[in-house]
Amino acid sequence: MNSSPLVSVICLSYNHERYIDEALESLFSQTFSNIEVIIVDDASEDKSSEVIERMISGRRGVKYFRNEINLGNCKSFNYAFAQSKGSFIIDFALDDVLNPDRIQKQVDLFEQLGESYGVVHSDATIIDEEGNFLSKWSDQQLKVDNGLVFEAILRKSFICPPTMMIRREVLEYLGGYDESLAYEDFDFWVRSSYKFKYFYSPDNLTIKRVVRSSLSTKGDQKGNNRIQESTARVCEKANWLIKNEAEKTALRKRALLEMRHALLVQSYDAVKVYYKILKEMGEAGFMSFLISKLSEIRVPAFLFYRLYKKLR
Repeated sequence: MNSSPLVSVICLSYNHERYIDEALESLFSQTFSNIEVIIVDDASEDKSSEVIERMISGRRGVKYFRNEINLGNCKSFNYAFAQSKGSFIIDFALDDVLNPDRIQKQVDLFEQLGESYGVVHSDATIIDEEGNFLSKWSDQQLKVDNGLVFEAILRKSFICPPTMMIRREVLEYLGGYDESLAYEDFDFWVRSSYKFKYFYSPDNLTIKRVVRSSLSTKGDQKGNNRIQESTARVCEKANWLIKNEAEKTALRKRALLEMRHALLVQSYDAVKVYYKILKEMGEAGFMSFLISKLSEIRVPAFLFYRLYKKLR
């Protein structure tokens, strides 16, 4: 009988045909053996399902589901999580790659840290669609905090999402991902870091692929209002959770930064949410008032920004 804890790896795919072989091979080659594999193809329009079926053929115990319509990451993950049994969970997009000792090292970390820690995460290598090296996540020189990181998360998103391993109790406490949002990372961090401790390992355990069509890449582009509105709603949740002046200051700065970005990409409804948050906090100064008014008259700030960049 295997005495190691069970780790459930929830594999999500949407049009990842080019990358699935490498991704699943990295999972099947882990040095840690007590792994439950659950794969969800979210109604891919390419041949992802064919590649998945070929890769899992003859492998016992792999659970595979194919959505008839595209449900998005949050709903797909929650469905798979409901089928899982692992003590620890990895959310694994099938365009990324796991280093062979990734799962073993993170399980070892959890066993050393104790039950107050809900999430461990690490450094990562960043590559492009062709597999070319771009950078290391740590090259961004982000300040990484350990322990209860709620305030730190409000200041800056310093976690590389695909590097996380999550204790099951965290996701059960949160009720999974918020399915009303366009993406999961920021909301998960805000809601979980308020209660559970985080720990960062400098080990480089994951290869994160930057894909032009991914949500994270599209988030900075004009017209992706649902992504911007989701971020605003998470900041609204954070406003309900703040309990001291340091957290309030961090959220005020974050809301103002995101508000400017929302105006830049013409997400005017998101601007309204940020202005509402800042007013409720008693922090709606001249800059937020100005951004709000520019948003009301639908100023195409994106065009002015492009001109500014050209003239610099």
